[in-house]
Amino acid sequence: MAVTVRNPAELTLERYFELVRQYPGKKFTFNSRGEIVEMAPSWLHSRKQARVAVLLAAWLDAGALPGYDVGTEALHNLDGWYCQPDVAVQRTGADPGVPTEAPLLAVEVHSRSNTRSELEVKAARYLQHGTSMVWLLYPRTGTLELHVADGPPRTLRGDDLIEGGEVLPGFRVPVSDIFSETS
Repeated sequence: MAVTVRNPAELTLERYFELVRQYPGKKFTFNSRGEIVEMAPSWLHSRKQARVAVLLAAWLDAGALPGYDVGTEALHNLDGWYCQPDVAVQRTGADPGVPTEAPLLAVEVHSRSNTRSELEVKAARYLQHGTSMVWLLYPRTGTLELHVADGPPRTLRGDDLIEGGEVLPGFRVPVSDIFSETS
């Protein structure tokens, strides 16, 4: 049974947590419009999400960006827009419950639950709410679409470098490190 909540009066954290309790075997998230939708992430989605989190955690653990940490699937409330980035780099002082501060970096991994256009809308919404950089990962094509507020999206693949620029100073990883068959 697919569950989607589109009634604006029901788009609350209370309703989200009620669904989680009511359907313990299902996973829910918020789409770009803030609707609560059921997710069905694949093993490939999970592997790429974990790979990005590990790469970012290693970089952060080396002291590259003091005061920030990485997390996965943390629910955020950005001025009333509920979102759950697959991976986020967040200030360590963020609300330990539901952060209301936009992540520095938000990463979304394409899956059956999200169309390409849905992810592009999410990227725009993250940027509108103060996120500095967004990565959209497309595991089937091995591409990463990099979004920043002050420029057009860039598509990276293979040996192209993901460079953090001013957002993640010193971060440089080839796209192939995320999409290699061993990761």
